[in-house]
Amino acid sequence: MEKGGVQSLDRAFQLLELLCKSRGGLTIHQLSEATGLHKSTVHRLLASMADWGYVRRDLDSAVYYPGMRVCEMSEYIQENLDVVGLARGPMERLSRWSPSPVTMFLIEHPDGLVLFDTGCHPKAMEERWDEGNRLRTPYTYEKENLLVNQLEGLGYKPDDVDYVVLSHLHEDHAGGLELFPHAQIFVNDTELAQTLKLYALNGPMGGYIRKDIEAWLKLPLKWNTIPDDEKTYELLDGITILNFGPGHTFGMMGLQVETQNHGTFILASDAVNTKVNYGPPIQYPGLAYDTIGYAKTIRRIQLLEKKTHAKVLFGHDQEQVERLQPYPRARFD
Repeated sequence: MEKGGVQSLDRAFQLLELLCKSRGGLTIHQLSEATGLHKSTVHRLLASMADWGYVRRDLDSAVYYPGMRVCEMSEYIQENLDVVGLARGPMERLSRWSPSPVTMFLIEHPDGLVLFDTGCHPKAMEERWDEGNRLRTPYTYEKENLLVNQLEGLGYKPDDVDYVVLSHLHEDHAGGLELFPHAQIFVNDTELAQTLKLYALNGPMGGYIRKDIEAWLKLPLKWNTIPDDEKTYELLDGITILNFGPGHTFGMMGLQVETQNHGTFILASDAVNTKVNYGPPIQYPGLAYDTIGYAKTIRRIQLLEKKTHAKVLFGHDQEQVERLQPYPRARFD
């Protein structure tokens, strides 16, 4: 009984958090899809929270919203909140900068070399990134860890790469794209369209780098875009592009790779930043364009992991990267 009660409490908090983060409320169907819970379970939990005033239901649209009780509780919390005391620990940790690895993967296939993501531009901190990006996410590296040098250590040069699959177009994933004008480049259609729209509107770019985009536009890059409704795309035998759609950004993609001796890998990139985000329970990252999409993507990856007995490689998990041996070039046949 105790275990079931705790589980119900976890689920109720997950539903309440999704409702609080939504901009227009959510239906039972949407909440069920986002959490993987059965609709009857969602309905039961919402009914209990509605009795306490924590959620409310619009009778005409059947959309659920956070209730006024949430606002009342937040007032009580604010009255007794020691802001300085709460902030001191996190701010001290932030001042020391937590390590966040930038990962790229090269797949050697009989029909061509496939590169998943291209990392940061080598001159990101000197001239490529604007001041805001340099302050928010300062980038450091050892020279031998640069993409070009990593390829050389494996016996390749950029022109040898036949395919580049981009998880998304942020600075730490597409910064080296201009090195591959001869490769076929694959990206989510909405991701490319919205990135170029941000550039054209000349406004805030967030994790997208204006000078990166300008470099792409100067080259005859061989773009291949995958629409959101095409959920998978078989690139080569044993290599499948997983088209996740909106989540961390406008349009995320991953890669499913079948190896001869080490089973299946799912390269999740920032669709799942770390094991902590993967859950359970799902933890949202600091930057998520679409939290519902982010949760749905994690649920999809979890089902695929179970079905294929895959190993999931996250986008920025320092502990996971350190376990990949030999570091920084881990090879799996």
